[in-house]
Amino acid sequence: MKILSKPVVQKKGFTLAELLVAMTITIVLVSLTVVITGSAIDAWRGARTEIRAAGQAKIMLNSLGRDLESMVYRQGNNNSQWLIASSRDLDIGPDGESSPNAARITFFTAASDRYNGNAGSREKIQGEVAVDRGADKGGDVSAVSYQLDFADPVWGDESEKYSTFVLYRKLLDPDETYAGVTGTTDLEQTFDTRGGQNELADLMCENVYEFTVTFVVAYRDSTGNNKTVKVPVMSTSAGKDVVKSFAINGTGLAPNENTKSEYVGGRISAVELSITVLSDEGIAILKKSPFKSKIDKAKFIEAKGFRYTRSVSIPQG
Repeated sequence: MKILSKPVVQKKGFTLAELLVAMTITIVLVSLTVVITGSAIDAWRGARTEIRAAGQAKIMLNSLGRDLESMVYRQGNNNSQWLIASSRDLDIGPDGESSPNAARITFFTAASDRYNGNAGSREKIQGEVAVDRGADKGGDVSAVSYQLDFADPVWGDESEKYSTFVLYRKLLDPDETYAGVTGTTDLEQTFDTRGGQNELADLMCENVYEFTVTFVVAYRDSTGNNKTVKVPVMSTSAGKDVVKSFAINGTGLAPNENTKSEYVGGRISAVELSITVLSDEGIAILKKSPFKSKIDKAKFIEAKGFRYTRSVSIPQG
């Protein structure tokens, strides 16, 4: 009697070479996935930063543009100052990494949001009760000021830990304007006295590293020829036609407080606005002062900053 036995089948496993090949392919695929994911996240973060910067810049430039389009001034036989734009002599910003230009502009305008947006209302609301005294007293000219500063955007103090470059807008209602701002020969100082220099104003835009105002002036030179010149307001007087301050007085235009300049009888046809907005990451790096030269800093600002401009036509008074 024969006993038949089944042949033993030997199961084969992976060889060491096959395992190494599989591991290599897996590592390559994972590495590619990480690289692609990282690139996608960086692209998303960059797009988000640019969209946020563009959104803030649009709000600020549109607001200032509307105020300038409604600007009120009277040139002729009066000693009033109707507009003053200046650039701060003192540096603002982190230690050693200040803004290249921190402009301020103060003027009179028929702002649409005067009386806290209740222009035309004849009732003043206190809680839910309307009282007889009207919120709108009939005035239509307000004083407004835009200023770049380096401060805590929430509390307004200068604690560097939470500070960033911020652009503020402060609007005085017509009754406040008439009470003590109109008719002054020093608009900026009078505005601060009347409006409260240390009081919080409306935050328009964060991380505004630079704010520059340029006036387009049409005038007639000494030979009788009509000319147009662009006059930037900057903290440095270097460069052609650059000034540290520019005013519209009742007696004419006054660059650098010069009431006898060649522009005195001219007019402002437009105002060009320029701001540079840095990303949050850029502000954080800027506070650490890592730059060895101005060239390194310029390259950094170009990489981490977004520049926006707008030109506003000025009504002729």
